[in-house]
Amino acid sequence: MSPRSFQADDLASSLELDGSEHVDEPDQLIAGRFEILRRLGHGAFAVVYEAMDRDLDRRVALKLFTSFAPNELATALREARAMARLNHHNVLAVHDVGRHGDTPFLAIEYAETDLQRWLSAAPRDADEILRLFSEAGTGLAAAHAAGLVHHDFKPANVMLRADRSVAVGDFGLARHLDTLDSLAPLAPEGPVGDGLGVVDSGLALGDAKVAVGTLRYIAPERLLGRSGDDRSDQFSFCVALWEALAAQPPFAGADAQRRYDSIAAGPAGTPRGRAHVVRALRRGLAVEPEDRFETMDALLWALAPANSGKFGVLSAEAPVGSWLRRSVRPSVTAAMLGAVFLAAVGLSREAPALDVVITPTAVLTANAAIDHARELIEAGEFAQTVPVLMTAMPVVRETDTEAQREYLAQIEALGDQLVSADAPTQASLFYAAGLNLAQDLGADPTSLTDKRATAMAKYRRRQRDAERP
Repeated sequence: MSPRSFQADDLASSLELDGSEHVDEPDQLIAGRFEILRRLGHGAFAVVYEAMDRDLDRRVALKLFTSFAPNELATALREARAMARLNHHNVLAVHDVGRHGDTPFLAIEYAETDLQRWLSAAPRDADEILRLFSEAGTGLAAAHAAGLVHHDFKPANVMLRADRSVAVGDFGLARHLDTLDSLAPLAPEGPVGDGLGVVDSGLALGDAKVAVGTLRYIAPERLLGRSGDDRSDQFSFCVALWEALAAQPPFAGADAQRRYDSIAAGPAGTPRGRAHVVRALRRGLAVEPEDRFETMDALLWALAPANSGKFGVLSAEAPVGSWLRRSVRPSVTAAMLGAVFLAAVGLSREAPALDVVITPTAVLTANAAIDHARELIEAGEFAQTVPVLMTAMPVVRETDTEAQREYLAQIEALGDQLVSADAPTQASLFYAAGLNLAQDLGADPTSLTDKRATAMAKYRRRQRDAERP
């Protein structure tokens, strides 16, 4: 069975589908508030305009959905409202959700360009690519923690702001809109509008069709007809980052069967960047979801050593002293440098014969970071514990196996402290870091898995309670 054909331009010429209002003139007012300035783009299910919010005097991207199934619309809009409440710097802000006549719309944070256009405009530095993708991944991780799955992550869905920060958009909407089979524009080799399509995978039972996002970035389990989860987003993220660093897509195939075969054969091309980045991407591109990272957070930690800016993560080029000054409080830094000094004195020929145990620098650094996180918890500064943890994890991995097992126990204990302090969001991140380390060590992950699930459930209950009127 071949993919159904549909020209997006046929839809873009008119929005009078399903009783929707016709919107094609500048200056038209939507919902009595949004003044249309110009059309930015269109896809199978929506047209996006630049508009001025007269009430708040700001520009927005106004997305009007032009074709929808009533049974899907309510759920999609509920998730849009959840996205609006997410309030994360790396998630595109949703300012309003409503209807214009019978046409539902979203008023979204406006950005001049997206990551796809930025990548296409000129050759880009590998470290800058990794920085921007890491920010986008942080947005994905935050959405996953809130129970939202994107299902159509790609560079065209990552907006680039004027301050060079990025934000991912359309969480949750793709999951519900991609179940529609009334319109099916297949986008096999690149983003075209919304890029959602319905393809015959040749793999599902019988003649069942499989709703997918952009085929170029789709996870293999979705080609098999499975619904997918946050690890499907992880796969799409790794496809996009591999493509950006290698200047070629890792997989080929214009239909689902060929695409699946290509994924099973392994990624093509050689990404620019350090070896640990390539290793992390290969794991994120595993065919089976269970062979990928446990969470998006875990993937980001695996990529983090090459990104020394935002969270002060130790890199190969960063002197230990400068990392200490950036990441650890002066009192802790002084104690650590004092220990290093004593070790150095013990090695000096002029020094008296002292019985000094020389502690590896990585152990000193990791100990200080763990201690600092513990002090932050005791001080009630829970939000500050996560950057400290992200700083600590690459250094922990430089220690020997016995030390890593000790740090694993300490990280789990810090997660327990955060739970006791009623900070389930941060606790879940500590447990996720522990899970990633446990997996590498071959340790039993059961306790960490259960504790993370409990912390996540508590976080989601709190969100639902906050949403109630």
